[in-house]
Amino acid sequence: MRLPISFRWCVFAIAAVAITVVWGAYAQVVRELLDGQTREAVEKAETMVRAFAKSTHRAVHEVDITLRSLALEFGEAGMPGVRSFLDQTLYDPTLIHHFTVLDADGAVLLRSEGPGGRANERDEAAFAFHQGTGRDLMHIGMPFPGTTGGEPLLRLSRRLTDEDGGFAGIVVANVDPDVLGEFYQQANLGPQGAVTLIGMDKVIRARGASRGVEAVGLAIPQSRLWGEMSRSLSGIYWQESQTDGVLRAFAYRVVENYPLVATVGIARTDIEAAVANLRNTLFLLATILTASILLVTLFLLLQHRTAERLRAALALNRNFLARVSHELRTPLNAVLGFSEVIRDQMLGPQATARYADYARDIHESGRHLLGLINDIMDLSRLQAGTLPLHPEDLDVAPVVEWAFRMVAAQADAKGIRLDMNVEPGHHSVSADERALKQMLLNLLANAVTFTPDGGRILVTVGGGADGGCRVRVTDNGIGMTPEQLHQAAEPFGQAAVHVALPGQGSGLGLAIVRSLMEAHGGRLRIDSRPGEGSQFTLEFAG
Repeated sequence: MRLPISFRWCVFAIAAVAITVVWGAYAQVVRELLDGQTREAVEKAETMVRAFAKSTHRAVHEVDITLRSLALEFGEAGMPGVRSFLDQTLYDPTLIHHFTVLDADGAVLLRSEGPGGRANERDEAAFAFHQGTGRDLMHIGMPFPGTTGGEPLLRLSRRLTDEDGGFAGIVVANVDPDVLGEFYQQANLGPQGAVTLIGMDKVIRARGASRGVEAVGLAIPQSRLWGEMSRSLSGIYWQESQTDGVLRAFAYRVVENYPLVATVGIARTDIEAAVANLRNTLFLLATILTASILLVTLFLLLQHRTAERLRAALALNRNFLARVSHELRTPLNAVLGFSEVIRDQMLGPQATARYADYARDIHESGRHLLGLINDIMDLSRLQAGTLPLHPEDLDVAPVVEWAFRMVAAQADAKGIRLDMNVEPGHHSVSADERALKQMLLNLLANAVTFTPDGGRILVTVGGGADGGCRVRVTDNGIGMTPEQLHQAAEPFGQAAVHVALPGQGSGLGLAIVRSLMEAHGGRLRIDSRPGEGSQFTLEFAG
């Protein structure tokens, strides 16, 4: 026997919608996971850069103190005082590779390690700095190949003064940049993470990363860092690194009292790798769900053909499924329609503002779809008795105030006044907090939707029968006839009652409220008159 065409296409449509929802939900969850991991990575980078800046400050400050001491020894005892200080190792040798003392002409007076008299020891920038504005400051020079193996060292120097206060040369502490960048080994920033110390002259002084040493001495004038620093001395920016081309989220912070900027970068690839296992699990789950939907679709078609006695039951469900399909198809049509306009650039390549509006509409349609699926799942679990509830003693008034805040923006847009009247006495209920919030939010959202502009909604909290509690939501909206009243609390009943009213929700709100009240041992009572408004009462048992 040939199956009715309408039924076949209905099943196919539902299967297609369900598969679309599954993969849409998969994409949404993966996006939220990635967004959450990104936020966590950014927060970690901010925490790490604060620690890196402090660590750098301590190390540089220790070098500065050592250079001050050497300058004082020189001023008081000359070169013998300097040699005595170094012979006693009154400094951290793990931090400072070696010292160099140069006279006013740049000749090497002392080099604490290896032979002296190297022609390239003179640092013209340091001499100019200490003879000019940097009389009492430490100069942080450019990296230079300061070891026999050609590894870069950093020159940190201070001015030497003779007995008459004149310029007598400089004392230089040569620091291995790896010591400053070793923070990277402790930070656990991921395989592509990076910590970098940059001078205000836009030259990298130290770096810890998969590519580290070769980046020391590299000038990065095009980095976004400098634009960000013009607005704030600390912050976050995204950029492909100029040293290795890796896209990272960089947290930056200026090192206190020194012309240095510390940055900590976490790679986008590392962020994505952190959620890869869960994403793969979700992909497998979505695939299994898709296969299940297809199998269920085939099963339904076979059952419809072979089991005549099930057709009556399937006919009862068809109306519900058709409404679900309609509720899902409407935003999906918007998504497809607007996305086609954007894809084909129907408004021309310059209409970016219109395309952005369409993108927002697509996003809102997706959110509506997700909310509808959540409502359907909650209602299904309630009707099956599988929704877990955790009753506790709750004060009703604060929950009402919370619900007011949730609908305040929608009410303000329509000029609707929200009031609460709490009768004398303490009014608490034994209920699941999430369920109570959902019930009040559903009732208030319905009231705002069906109340005209300038209306009023009143929530009354008082005592009920047998020592229970009563929460009543009253509006002066459009109201309902007795026939509509009976239908309103059924799944999608509101959508059928007010089919011409725009801006309404999924049509499951009152059905969920009624099921939740029954699960709590209470009941939902609805009173309404056309043109006068409606009254919804939650009656909790004592």
